[in-house]
Amino acid sequence: MLRWLFVVLLLLHGGIHLIGFAKAFGLAAASRLILPIGRPAGVAWLLAALAFVAGALLVAQGSRLWWVAVAPAILLSQTVIALSWIDARWGTIPNLIALLPVALALLDLRSTSLRSMYQERVTQAPPPERTSQIVTEADLAPLPPLVQAYLRRTGVVGEPRVYDVRARFHGRIRGKPDGAWMPFRSEQINTYAPPSRLFFMEASLLGVPFDALHLYVGPSATMQVRVASLVDVVDARGPEMNRSETVTLLNDLCILAPGALPFAQVTWEAAAPRSVRATFSHAGNTVSALLTFDAAGDLVGFLSEDRAQSADGKTFRVLPWSTPLRDHRSFGRVRLAAHGDAIWLAPEGDLVYGEFDLDAVEYNVNGR
Repeated sequence: MLRWLFVVLLLLHGGIHLIGFAKAFGLAAASRLILPIGRPAGVAWLLAALAFVAGALLVAQGSRLWWVAVAPAILLSQTVIALSWIDARWGTIPNLIALLPVALALLDLRSTSLRSMYQERVTQAPPPERTSQIVTEADLAPLPPLVQAYLRRTGVVGEPRVYDVRARFHGRIRGKPDGAWMPFRSEQINTYAPPSRLFFMEASLLGVPFDALHLYVGPSATMQVRVASLVDVVDARGPEMNRSETVTLLNDLCILAPGALPFAQVTWEAAAPRSVRATFSHAGNTVSALLTFDAAGDLVGFLSEDRAQSADGKTFRVLPWSTPLRDHRSFGRVRLAAHGDAIWLAPEGDLVYGEFDLDAVEYNVNGR
C-alpha cells in the first residue's frame, strides 16, 4: 500500500513540475507562479518532472534501482524551487518525504548492510565439484516407495542432479497471533555439496523497513534482523540456532530441491500410511521430520520437533514446527509446491507466522 502511495506522490510531484516548464515556454498562463521563469530553468523543471515520473514507474515495477531516478529528481526539484522560492517553496515538503526512502535505499548499498553481506556471501561461495550426473531410477531405488513416488511426481528423474538452488518468495510474516502482518520478499541460495543456506528477506511494518539475514555456512548458523538498515533487533547464534537451521536445511531440501534428495545424508523410515520420517545429519546436528504425501504423490506436510522458536535471538523454546504445502505446479521442468505456511504448534495455540509463495526457482546456478 505504501509503495503505491509513494508512486502517486512521485507522479503528482512530477506533474506539478510541468507547470514551471509550461510557464517558461509560454505553454500555459500558470497564474500561481508570479515570478518569471527563464527557459533554462524551464528545462530543469521538465527534467525534474521526467525524473519523478521515471522513478514512479521504477517503484511500480519493483525495481531496486528506483532511487537512481528519484535522487537526481529531488536535487533538480529543490534547485528550481529555490530559484522560485516565493511561488514554489511548498514543493520542499514532498521532496523531504521522498528523501527518506532514498536515504534508506542508499544505506542499503553500504558494505555492512544485510543485503550487501548476503550478496558478498553469494559471490564468495565456491562452486561445487559437479559431475554430469543425471537422476535415474537406480538413484531412487534405495528410497522408500512414498519418496520414490514423490520424486517421480516432481519430475526430477532424467534431470541433472541438483547441487544448489536459488529461490525467490513473496508473502507475509508476523511475530505473534495478534501481530500485524508484514509483507516481504526474499531470496535464498542453498548448496548441497557441502550443505549451506544463505537467506535474505525484506519486510515492512507500517512503512518501516525490516531486513533479515540467515546464514548457515560450515558448522555455524546465524540470524540477524535489522530495522531501517541501521538498528539490530535480533542477533541469534549458538547451538540452538545451529540445530534449528539444520531443520530448515532439511525442509528446503525436501521442498525446493528434490533433485538433490537421493544424494543427501538422509535416512528414512516408514511411519503412517502416507508418511515417512526423514533423519538428516550435518555439522554435528541430527534432526528429523515427518513428511506427508497426498494420494497423487505431492509433498503436503513437513513436521519437525527439533526446531526452536526465538523472538529475540537470546531465548529459545523448542516447539513442533510445521510447514503445510499446497498449490503444486510446474516451475520449469520440476513440479513444486507454490505455497507453504510456517506454523509453530504451541501449547497456548498454533501460530501461523509465515505465508510463503514461491515466485521462481533455479538450479545449479553457483559457478555459472
